[in-house]
Amino acid sequence: MDFKPVLLSLLTLQAAPLAAQDGADAPIVFHSGTGDSAPTMPVYVKPPRPTISCDILELSGRAISYGYYSAMSGAPRQRLDGRLLQTALSKYRDYYCRFGRTSGPATIIIVDFARHSSDPRLYRVDLRSGEGLDSPIRVAHGIGSDPDDDGFATVFSDVQDSLTSSLGAAMGAEIYRGRNGTSLRLDGLEASNSQMRARDIVVHSYAPARRRYFNSELVAARGRPGSSEGCFVIEPDKRDRILETLENGGFLYAGFSGEMPRPVPTPVSNMTFASGTGVSAPGPASETRDGTPGNPPTSPISPAPAAPVR
Repeated sequence: MDFKPVLLSLLTLQAAPLAAQDGADAPIVFHSGTGDSAPTMPVYVKPPRPTISCDILELSGRAISYGYYSAMSGAPRQRLDGRLLQTALSKYRDYYCRFGRTSGPATIIIVDFARHSSDPRLYRVDLRSGEGLDSPIRVAHGIGSDPDDDGFATVFSDVQDSLTSSLGAAMGAEIYRGRNGTSLRLDGLEASNSQMRARDIVVHSYAPARRRYFNSELVAARGRPGSSEGCFVIEPDKRDRILETLENGGFLYAGFSGEMPRPVPTPVSNMTFASGTGVSAPGPASETRDGTPGNPPTSPISPAPAAPVR
């Protein structure tokens, strides 16, 4: 048998790629979809928000109450007040389990403004398990809510330019970038906080270089963080998680555990009264009663500070 033709064929096939590489007369043509365009950046798709069915919300609440608030369970000092949790759950049912809706966000935010500002008091609570009831973070209150500047919030209102914090249920809205960096707007759901958007009461943090709310020197000198103009101000490393929880439909409840305080306003020497404003009998010393959910206040009792802080 003559193997010469077979060997010639094999040698021709083997040499063909080398000839193609050596020859410069045949230009290489790239076709669409084969790598001739610039690489595209990967697109991040945010996973859907975990939800909880309204049908199991009550059962879950009972299980959390038994696991965290029964006589057998220990109660760490920082644990969320049980009555405040039940109030927040009641408000949650009112706004997420009515009008044909059957579910809502599984994780919510609860703030206990009865605690001192140096104490962690903002809770991110998973309604399916109770996770977060023992791990709060710090949050500032409005400077108008602390007229005697002792770190306790005692005045709450929804009045424009009062620089106070508001109590009640709110829904998280859009995230935006403002003078305090990435922030999130809130829409109040009750009469006590319905002006949150108009008042620009938002959730934000601050630039680490400016650290005027929670810096260690301020806390060491005053025993507490700084105040806001009514916004929920949190530390930078906690911001993204809280904003993601509240963005576009999340639930926030700002409440007050225990009995509401009855503060006495501090006299201000430079206050000017208009004619006719002092002829009637004086009203209550505090607007906290009027500032509770369902009873909006009419005017702030504490004046704006000389140098507003945000």
